[in-house]
Amino acid sequence: MWCRLTSRISEGNVDALLRRANAIVSSANDHETLRWCKDFFAEKTSERGNLDLLKRFHQEIWSEISDAIAFDVPVVDHAILLIKGAGAAGTSMHQDRAYWIGRESVPSTFSVWIALSDMSEENGGLMLSCENQVDVSRMSSFNTGSIIEHQEDVERVASGGFPITIRDQISVRMAESMKFVSLTKGEAIAFDSFEPHMSGPNTTPSPRLAMKIAYAEGRNKARYLARTDALDGWRNVGDQAAGGT
Repeated sequence: MWCRLTSRISEGNVDALLRRANAIVSSANDHETLRWCKDFFAEKTSERGNLDLLKRFHQEIWSEISDAIAFDVPVVDHAILLIKGAGAAGTSMHQDRAYWIGRESVPSTFSVWIALSDMSEENGGLMLSCENQVDVSRMSSFNTGSIIEHQEDVERVASGGFPITIRDQISVRMAESMKFVSLTKGEAIAFDSFEPHMSGPNTTPSPRLAMKIAYAEGRNKARYLARTDALDGWRNVGDQAAGGT
């Protein structure tokens, strides 16, 4: 299942993130399928860290999400930048649950996928099934699906691709019901760990800029990035000096 959020990230906060990530974006290689940037949102990444940026993004979307998701201990499981290089190939169809099955026995994790610039079919925007779109109010039914048969191709890792993907015979048929999801800068969608998704190639001369925040039930989780209540109260050195929040 997936839904389009009505809340969005402000232009000021997106621009603040892009300024901080400028070196990463500028170094995105031509034809690099996907640059993960898994360590961008962590205190150790820089003197200031980037959890202040994550906090800003989280606070702009969490109210809408928390009204629909009843977690006892809500956490940010992980958050990453998703930079698709200019001229990069498409991302093969997959389900996140195939990667996360070892992280939690009962599936709860879902992704909030945020456009850091306008998404288009030409720059490799996200593609999802038309049949699986629901209203935000139905997020409470997330993660009630099932795993589709996948195949493993470790060679895809070298080009930044996904090594575990839905089998070609199945994905070709499923792709017929998929559509490109148009998103402008700051807009976001949420999808659960069973939602098949893919993206087309980036045929433009500029990197495709996006990010993801993955939320989960943290009650029985052994590891995660941050509890949402701790993130709400988090202040870095720069914030304290400026008296910010």
